Amino acid sequence: MDFELPDEIKDFCKATKAIVNDLLPLEREFVETGVVPPIVRQTLVDNGYFGMALPEEYGGLGLGALAQAAVQIELARLPPQFWTEIRPLMGPGAKNIAYHCTEAQKEMLIPGMATGEIPVAFALTEPGSGSDPGSMRTTATRNADGWVINGSKTYISNGKNAKFVTVYAYTDKSAGARGGISAFLMPADTPGFSVSGVIELMGTSPAVYELTFDECQVPADALIGEEGKGFSYALECLNEGRMNVGATAVGMGEYALELATEEAKVRPAFGNVIADFQAIRHYLAGMATDMRAARLILLDAAWRYDQGEKRRELASMAKLFATEAGGRTVDTALQIYGGAGYCKGYAIERLYRDIRITRIYEGSSEIQKNTIAKELLR
Repeated sequence: MDFELPDEIKDFCKATKAIVNDLLPLEREFVETGVVPPIVRQTLVDNGYFGMALPEEYGGLGLGALAQAAVQIELARLPPQFWTEIRPLMGPGAKNIAYHCTEAQKEMLIPGMATGEIPVAFALTEPGSGSDPGSMRTTATRNADGWVINGSKTYISNGKNAKFVTVYAYTDKSAGARGGISAFLMPADTPGFSVSGVIELMGTSPAVYELTFDECQVPADALIGEEGKGFSYALECLNEGRMNVGATAVGMGEYALELATEEAKVRPAFGNVIADFQAIRHYLAGMATDMRAARLILLDAAWRYDQGEKRRELASMAKLFATEAGGRTVDTALQIYGGAGYCKGYAIERLYRDIRITRIYEGSSEIQKNTIAKELLR
């Protein structure tokens, strides 16, 4: 049994770590100004990160799940705001375009998505519909010119900047979620569409957005794939999405462990450094064990996914364990830093805020447990 990453993935990870190390010093400028230095985005575009998960034939890198996970672990040492545009390009909205749009739509969109010129947003969640998308109220009604979309969405990443939005709506409420929800590709300049609210966040990105659809007329070919298949299309990409979140949590946790270990070696206390005390050593041992286990369970799930073993429980286990272990590790790292860890300007303080959301989005920890149990009891 070989636990080593393939050489080409190791090389990409090594190159990514070097890029991340070059960009990390810019975090201080970002903290002081609230603006991501433009060189960050340009560096990530120039090195192909926007196209990591997009098909090679349209200008992407076409990386598999294992490569995506390994590279994201390295990227996750950066402030999330530095690569916030990349994540939607690895999620269900982008994958629905790559898997189910027409050839003409793919040729129109994906090359620009891979170069960062065409941002996209994934609009599924609604104010009363988070973990239960079947209770959504947004509708798409057929007419002579195509479809008319009405409703609202919330917590939408990239909602303000997106040029295209993948929208999920009921086309047949009587058919229920699994047969009545369809997916649509809608240009952001469609009359009746608006960004109706801004929700500022504790961490991860500056904000997410509320979207409103008021009599939005879209053509018949705005339908992605088949009518009534939208729910299955969203679920189709959940395994990848959950592993991606797990990878982010592993990267954050490993970075926190690295920072806390160095801090323990130099922080003085009672005539020694705190690394000399057994309590701190036990903290570090537990953190290292947690992150080792998280990395292995994540990469195993991703490798199996690439081999065609697309088991929902493995992706859910990876996300559940990685995000919970990452959260514990960052929390303990802040404890090792003491009061300094609670101060703005320290990476640990930033990690503490940023990692918390990983236990919620792409399915909360509770939803992951439900999924694992359901698969076990089949």
